Order: sequence, then C-alpha cells, then structure tokens
Amino acid sequence: MSRFPFPLPFGWFHVGYSDQLSNGQIDAVHYFDKDLILWRDEEGAAHLHDAYCPHLGAHIGVGGKVKGKLVECPFHHWRYGGDGNVAEVDYAKRMNEKACLRTYPTQEHYGVIMAWYHPDGVAPMFDLPAVPEAEDAEWVGPFSNAHSLRTALQEMAENTADSAHFVTIHQHPADAEYGDFRFEGPSMIMRSTQHFPSSGGTVEGTLGTDTYGFGYSVTRYQTLIDVCMVGTNVALDDDRCEQHFHIYYKNPERDEKIDRIGQAFVTEVNRQFGEDVPIWENKVYRVAPQLCDGDGPIAKFRKWADQFYA
Repeated sequence: MSRFPFPLPFGWFHVGYSDQLSNGQIDAVHYFDKDLILWRDEEGAAHLHDAYCPHLGAHIGVGGKVKGKLVECPFHHWRYGGDGNVAEVDYAKRMNEKACLRTYPTQEHYGVIMAWYHPDGVAPMFDLPAVPEAEDAEWVGPFSNAHSLRTALQEMAENTADSAHFVTIHQHPADAEYGDFRFEGPSMIMRSTQHFPSSGGTVEGTLGTDTYGFGYSVTRYQTLIDVCMVGTNVALDDDRCEQHFHIYYKNPERDEKIDRIGQAFVTEVNRQFGEDVPIWENKVYRVAPQLCDGDGPIAKFRKWADQFYA
C-alpha cells in the first residue's frame, strides 16, 4: 500500500543535464514510472520518448541508434522523428501511420533538460521562469548536486510552508517571519525573514522562494552574500524521486572570501537537505493532520497542490 494518496503530478521535471547528452547519444532512463529514452539528434535537439517500439516492443534505448534527426529501433530498424511519428521503414512499401512513440515536450533551461509530463498527454499548461542570475557574469555557478530518496514530490514541496521544521530539524535560532505567502496559478510565492546559523554565530537574512509546480523552484537568499538556488525535481515512480540543487552566488570581483562563503553555503544546503531525508523516507501522509497555530500555511499549500493531479 502506498504511503501517499495521490498519483504522479504533472508539470515540468528534470530529466537530464545538457552537457551530459551529446549529439547522436541515446540514454535509457526511468522517470514517471516509465521506461523512456532521452536522445539528442545530430542537429542538437533533445527528445524524450517512451522506450518501447510500437512495432514489436523492442527497447530503443538498448542498441538503438540516432540517424540524423531520427532514432532507430534496434530490432527492425523502424525510425521515428522527434515528434514520435514513424518516418522510415526500409522494407515497407507503406508505413503504419498509427505507429508512434509517446513524446514528452522538452526544454533546455540553463543547462538542465526539463520535460513536461502529464498522464493524459495534455500540452504544457505553464512556462518555466527566467532566472536572471544564471545569465549574469557577476554570478558564479552553478554548483549542482543530486539527491535520490524515497518520497513523493509533494512531500518535499510542503517544506516551504512548514515554518516550524526550520527550528526543529535545521536548528535555525528563531522562527521564520513570513512577509508574503501567496499562490498564483501554478506558482507558490514565499518571502520571509529568518535567522540562519553560521560559523560566526546567528546571521539574519531574507529568504524568498518561487515555486512552479513540483518540478522547478528558485530560492534567493540574502545573508552574508547573495545566493540564488534553483531546484529541479522529478518523480521516478510512486514513492521515489530526485532533487537537484543548482547554486549560484554573486561575486563580481571574484573575491576569495566570498568564494569560501559561497562554497560553505553549498555544503550547508546539501547537509540540511540530508537532515530531512530520513523524515521523508519514513513518514506517512496525513490527509487530515492535527495542526497548531505555529505550523505555517500547510492547509493552504495542500489546496494549491491539488491542481497538479489529473
């Protein structure tokens, strides 16, 4: 029995890194509880499709090849375009036009390959945001780290609304003070003032998070230095997912002291994430939690989260 009462959500999700997928490369991957192929055609466009050929079921990611802008099945050499439609069958006088691979829209976004998943094949319903820091030469990064864990994407996203856990789990010296917490369509917007622990003692700063569904978030910190952290997520199946952090920090003069603080921040963010993992991996989802007045806007978060389930 699943620990979570909801299916896989829809949205934009992390399926790879741009610099790890070369022209002509095919990778067998598993996301959304499906076997998939992530491939790049010889003109440089990335594609994500279901893995199994609609002809006789061969796994295209095991022995398949890229031929120009097409991907070729290893069994009978049926070839499919980036739109998933069968394009070439050498031995057929007339192709079966019903043969097609399910296609997931992809977008390469600041070095990450993001794919749109909807269980009913609905086209993208919202866009990924611009991240000015990722385009600004005054910012250093990204410094990326990946985490795999047994939980659902909604459970991780709920942490943004769970103000109490910053003190109980991450030893922040005081409760967060929310200046703004609102929901606008697929976006959750949070602004807060917090006290952060550091090697030199308590540091007061601001934290702002913009979340776009369960697959993409941008968190900006202003403490000893300015930091921008992009979070990209993906569900592997019903109770396993991946979280990727991509951290930038502002250092226009390439000051060595700021570099040390920035690298310490990268280490600390990943350490604090590790503190959450055993909680997530061993908890159940309470449909009707018994909340108290210091818990944060968890109920409002859950109403917003409902929109991402078909």
